[in-house]
Amino acid sequence: MVAVTSALFHAPAPAQSRGATTLDTVEVLGARHELSGFPGSVSVIDGDTLRAGQRQVSLAESLVRAPGITVLDRQNYAQDLQVQSRGFGARSTFGIRGIKLIVDGIPSSALDGQGQAASFPLSALDRIQVLRGPLALQYGNAAGGAIVGETAFNGPPFEVEGWIGSDSSARLAAGFEGASSDEQWRWRALGSAFTTDGDRPHSAAERAQLDGVAQYTPNDHARLRVVAGALSQPYTDDPLGLTREQWERDPHGTDPVAEQFDTRKKIDNAQLGARWEDEYAEGREYWIGGYGVTRDVVQFLAIPPAAQRAPGSAGGVIDLGRRSSGVDAGHRWDFTRGALTVGAEAGWLQEQRRGYENFVGDELGVRGRLRRDEDNRIRSTEAFVLGELRPAQDWTVLGAVRHAKLRFESDDHYIAPGNGDDSGSLDYGGTAAALGVSRAFGPGEVFASIGHGFETPTVTELAYRPDGSAGFNTGLEPAQFDMAEIGARWRFSAGKASVSAYRIDGEDEIVPADNRGGRASFANAGRTRREGVEAGFEGRFHPQWSYALTANWLRARFTETFSHTVLSNGVERVQLVEAGNRIPGIPRADGYAELAWNTHDGRTVAALEMRASDGMPTDDRNTDASNGYATFALRLQWDAANGGWYGFARADNLFDRDYVGSVIVNEGNARYFEPAPGRGFTLGFGWKAGG
Repeated sequence: MVAVTSALFHAPAPAQSRGATTLDTVEVLGARHELSGFPGSVSVIDGDTLRAGQRQVSLAESLVRAPGITVLDRQNYAQDLQVQSRGFGARSTFGIRGIKLIVDGIPSSALDGQGQAASFPLSALDRIQVLRGPLALQYGNAAGGAIVGETAFNGPPFEVEGWIGSDSSARLAAGFEGASSDEQWRWRALGSAFTTDGDRPHSAAERAQLDGVAQYTPNDHARLRVVAGALSQPYTDDPLGLTREQWERDPHGTDPVAEQFDTRKKIDNAQLGARWEDEYAEGREYWIGGYGVTRDVVQFLAIPPAAQRAPGSAGGVIDLGRRSSGVDAGHRWDFTRGALTVGAEAGWLQEQRRGYENFVGDELGVRGRLRRDEDNRIRSTEAFVLGELRPAQDWTVLGAVRHAKLRFESDDHYIAPGNGDDSGSLDYGGTAAALGVSRAFGPGEVFASIGHGFETPTVTELAYRPDGSAGFNTGLEPAQFDMAEIGARWRFSAGKASVSAYRIDGEDEIVPADNRGGRASFANAGRTRREGVEAGFEGRFHPQWSYALTANWLRARFTETFSHTVLSNGVERVQLVEAGNRIPGIPRADGYAELAWNTHDGRTVAALEMRASDGMPTDDRNTDASNGYATFALRLQWDAANGGWYGFARADNLFDRDYVGSVIVNEGNARYFEPAPGRGFTLGFGWKAGG
């Protein structure tokens, strides 16, 4: 299914220079395909929509426009937001899991599948592409698909903008774009700084980000693209989740232990990548690229000293340093009735992880004795083949196969009485395959696809065994998924519409077994099933009125009873999950709606936005659940008559509703609920050179 912005409702844009992006194409594994003939579910959100009247802090602002995508904004910058694609990613307690994240060719997902959405430079991106369904499995170790951001060179020479808002929040950004005299070199850079005190006590955050892209085009068939980025997030307060009792008593409160232990997180991230492409002959193209990423994290947890004194404790402070690098290469042949793409990728990750006690004597929230010291490594090699066939004028067939091998290794350097050697290694291998077909029918097309995919555990998921014994969680198997979908999309005079239905059968799906005292352990579930329908509609019913609507319905459940053993207070207990239980963290239904009005000259736009969601189970046993909600927001944006200046104003959660924005799945202390913020206001202004 496709949900695209109103920019696509107009006539196709004229041909652009090599390297420019267009919204009517889909890129899969480096090969571009016509959107109208793509036999799978994909959404394309253009840069104007990402920024118009938005705070540009979080992907939660715009991804709600993509059908099949559920965004749970924790409003906790220490843990990032949670993004789900057809229910994949719901188990993540921090960051994004189950979805491949890529920005300008550089993975924002580590080799083990853990991703961070904060690395998306929303102020600079030309578009975001969201792939779901079987054909999206070709991005590898991510069953939920891929979110791909891309920067283009079509901005003003200079731009500056800023806003202020509720909770002492503010953001300032500035960027510039330029080119050499012969226009062989073009470049674009953007820097931003964001700060907030947060809606809840102990939820303040700061973030500084710098991103740049340079492109060298020596001729009309080749280009070199260089991308660099850096993100610094000083110690960010973590307000933690709330129990049911705490939530009902104060839906904007914070657990007292967060302030007692000064729970917080510091993040530093830097990345550099380059890619060379050359269409050296008609219908022949190759590419080669590489990247490097460094990421350092220090996090203070709220673990009582008594629990940390146990011999097997890893402490209450995480000190993590990661160094990742990778290379990829591929070749594409275009033929009269099709195309063939082959490629290979290799990646390496080195991680140094240390744990310390979070107390010294009676003082809490400070770094104490060393309790964990290990080196982890991941090595990945992957190869893929992607074939496209157009057997008749209105038919398109797309098939792909990817094979991956991953090796996990851990060297434990902290050996002490009661804490044995946790070193170990594991090898995983998996093959993803997909086949899709589409048939055009005048103003639209119908499509169907099937596929098989896999998802390996992350380093974090392998770290601890649920039964508390020492060593890698070697019993944790990769999850396997079989998928099928059918859909249709069509275009009419003033809009677009799409709908698709899907079914996903899973085996050995990875689920949180326990999450207590900073030790999150994972296990394999029995069989699971996801059945869903997603739809998107947008367009104009009057020159001054436009609308957008996305709606998702998803039935996600365990179809087979399973159990695992967990260690609680030194006592083993069997955790039994009954068949028929809902998979936690996934709403049964959610959606987004927007009604917008603009003046005749288009310089002023006013819009009413609505977000709605059903409640979500908190744990595998479905012992509790959040409540459903619907919230509304008003947005106003304007441009000056002489160009250059522009501004916007927002009022979010207009009726100041108390609701849970996200749940922490299977949280061992029953602090499941992460409150959403109350009513908030934002006012912003900007200026573009040459506007």
